Amino acid sequence: MIARLAARGTSFKGAGAYYLHDKDASTAERVAWTETINLGTQDPGRALKVMAGTALDQAALKAAAGIKASGRSSDQVVQTYSLSWHPDERPSQATMLQAARESLVVLGIADRQALIVCHRDQRHPHLHLIVNRVSPADGRLNATGRQQLKLSRWAEDWERARAGSGARSGSRAMPSGSKVTPSRIGPASPAP
Repeated sequence: MIARLAARGTSFKGAGAYYLHDKDASTAERVAWTETINLGTQDPGRALKVMAGTALDQAALKAAAGIKASGRSSDQVVQTYSLSWHPDERPSQATMLQAARESLVVLGIADRQALIVCHRDQRHPHLHLIVNRVSPADGRLNATGRQQLKLSRWAEDWERARAGSGARSGSRAMPSGSKVTPSRIGPASPAP
């Protein structure tokens, strides 16, 4: 598995426009399925609006939780990263969701709002996570130190744990800016 942490951003709408649509198009054929975490909807468009609203309400959330307005502050409230499997692997949707949820725990953001988007536009199975750095419970931003290292170590452990079951090993974190040659895989079955 390759785990790649992307640069933080400021726009959930922008992240959604990129991950929920085909590159340079308004179609969404590359999206195999989506899943939300800690959101009251499974609709990806609504989920992004809820995450944006939570981020805008950061000060009010802090006040309601009795937290001082000081502390970590940033307009970079959108965190994205991807998990990719080897082209020879065909993990099930359940396995991919398990990996996504475990990665959130490892990064200390399992309590945050997240949208998982699985793409089918490359030969290798992969998914992207769009995460709200603002806690919906208290408005605090998550700490971002050493996240790539944590993600990389977790991906290596994930692969090692599955090596005995015939799964491919050799996880690594892909450096930012790395390129993968795109190719098309067949149509995916819709999620139940």
